[in-house]
Amino acid sequence: MPNLSAAPDSTVRRLLIVDDDVDFAVSTSRALGLAGVDCTLVHSGAGALDQLARDPVEVVLLDIRLGGEDGTDLAARLRARHPDLIVIIMTAYASVDSAVAALKAGAYDYLRKPFFLDELVQALDRCFQLAQLRRDKARAERQLALLHQIEAASQLAAGLSHDFKNMLAVIGANLMVIDDGLHAHDVLKPYATDAREAALTAADLVARLMGFARGEGPPGAVIDLGAVVGNVAAMLTRTLCQGMALDLDLPAAPLLVPADPRQVETALLNLLINARDATGGRGRVAIRLSRVWRGGPYARLEVVDDGPGLTPEGLERALEPLFTTKPEGTGLGLPMIQQMALRHGGRFRIGNAGGGDAMGGDGARGARAVLDLPCLGGDEAPDPGLDQGSGENM
Repeated sequence: MPNLSAAPDSTVRRLLIVDDDVDFAVSTSRALGLAGVDCTLVHSGAGALDQLARDPVEVVLLDIRLGGEDGTDLAARLRARHPDLIVIIMTAYASVDSAVAALKAGAYDYLRKPFFLDELVQALDRCFQLAQLRRDKARAERQLALLHQIEAASQLAAGLSHDFKNMLAVIGANLMVIDDGLHAHDVLKPYATDAREAALTAADLVARLMGFARGEGPPGAVIDLGAVVGNVAAMLTRTLCQGMALDLDLPAAPLLVPADPRQVETALLNLLINARDATGGRGRVAIRLSRVWRGGPYARLEVVDDGPGLTPEGLERALEPLFTTKPEGTGLGLPMIQQMALRHGGRFRIGNAGGGDAMGGDGARGARAVLDLPCLGGDEAPDPGLDQGSGENM
């Protein structure tokens, strides 16, 4: 039995067969099923239009004669409704005119019955490869548009940060004068001190935002990522995530990463606050830190919640700057994590948890964020016990 070449992203290859010869359609679908193609059968033009409206596919195998219907006319109608549809027309009455008519109707390929299964498989292989190329092109265009949005957001952040920095400098200077001028036992002293410290914290946040806008590279500091993650989780357990269950899975040995600890803290803080908001502050979050191999040693930080997960729009636009599903959200948290990962030579992605293995329960769902950062530990080949980072589908 011939085999179709493996799909680059392991996408299931689905085919709609439109043929009024039921025996031929059934036997062909069975043979293609053994070759890894999931086939759906219809036996009329109306059936094809209805099936594609309910369950779109990318490739159609269409007979040129369907009882009293003209397959070339049907191909043109299908392509009019589904412009990206890839159609192979087959016929037992091959002629130059019918081949030209098929191509004019938008058919991608043309087969003469009877044909060998190998011939059909090769034609379908070309069709599925074209479909994959189109998906790759669309993905690249979305990523390019995202980069343009990040650039625009960075320019906006730079301008706003500069103005806020100037205003905070005035506020901080005045608070310093007030704080230093108050007696130690003055009833207003604690309030002035708190306001002064808050202004300093705000100035630090603005500095981080300006770093995001300028695309500054990571400093030369090396941190124990496990210690940073543990400290942030402990702090949030006592404060913002007080009503949640945080399940920590950290390695016993230090996991050394060349990174800015403040940026890592901010990234984890954003992810945990998102998890808190998604679960209403009463959910369960698994935080796992491990060492994986992606052509070199990487530290992988996973944050998985048991909330409702991301909507299709959320999955598509989660990393777009200024996109948010929260009434008072800024839409900059996740894009800043992504940019931080890229500047450190890492990778960040977010999706739905699915089956729930990461949460330790059957059927658990929710959002899953994965941050990979290069870590120290040698460039030797991984040992059998090291997670090699396979199986990622985000």
